[in-house]
Parts: sequence; C-alpha cells; structure tokens
Amino acid sequence: MKKGLIVLTLAMIAMAPAAKAADGFLVLRASTPLIVSGAVGLRLGAHAGDLRPTAQAEAGIGGGKLAFGWDNTGEGRTGYGLKVAFLQTWFEPVDVDEDQSFVGLEIEFSVRKLIANLGGYRRVSSGDDDWLASAGLGFVF
Repeated sequence: MKKGLIVLTLAMIAMAPAAKAADGFLVLRASTPLIVSGAVGLRLGAHAGDLRPTAQAEAGIGGGKLAFGWDNTGEGRTGYGLKVAFLQTWFEPVDVDEDQSFVGLEIEFSVRKLIANLGGYRRVSSGDDDWLASAGLGFVF
C-alpha cells in the first residue's frame, strides 16, 4: 500500500508540468459491471489530436474505477485510448459479487462523441470471481 502511494505521488509530480495545458472531459455510459455511470477525466499536454496522458475517475451503481493511460477519445472524428484501471464493485454490480477489487487493462474507441470500452480485469481482493470482463457504451462531452 505504501509503495503504491509513493508511485502515485511520483507520477503526479512528473505530470505536473503538462497540467498547464490540460483538457477536462465527462463521460456518461451504460456498462457492465457498473450498470450506469459517470466519469470525469483530465487529458494532459497540448491538444493536437494525438494520444495524451489521461487520468480518469468513474462511479456508477455497481462500482467505480480509477484509470490512467493514454487517450484521445471524443477529440475528433475517431479516437482511442489504452488505460490501466483499478475497479471496485459495490451495491449490485452486473455478473460479479459486490465488494471486490480488480486491476486490469481497458481500451476505448470513439466515433465523434459516441464511446465504447472493453476491459479485462484480475481480482486482487478476496472473493469468488477471479476474472472480470467489462464492456460499455456511452457519450463523451
């Protein structure tokens, strides 16, 4: 836990110079296992339509996730992103037990403002579900 906080702090310090040229975004989506969710994110660096470092937090009925990676979704005609994510389930998630933690990879694709995501996660807490697949469809603003 302590090592994770140190790595996160160092990553945030390294990204600080790029924060001057940052764009925020909002995503509303229906997905599994989160059901219905909203995400807020920040893309760092100058806008050029290229992949940019991205941090994103999402919360929904079935759980929430924090993701970090590279992204340009919703910025032009088409876009994509690749992120490492931590997912925590709560209440009544789809096809998985509540109160479980997962770490995995997620890929996103967008056409204009329509966004789709696919992810694969491995459980890192105690529970019955070792692997989790995630998929969603929504809009980026």
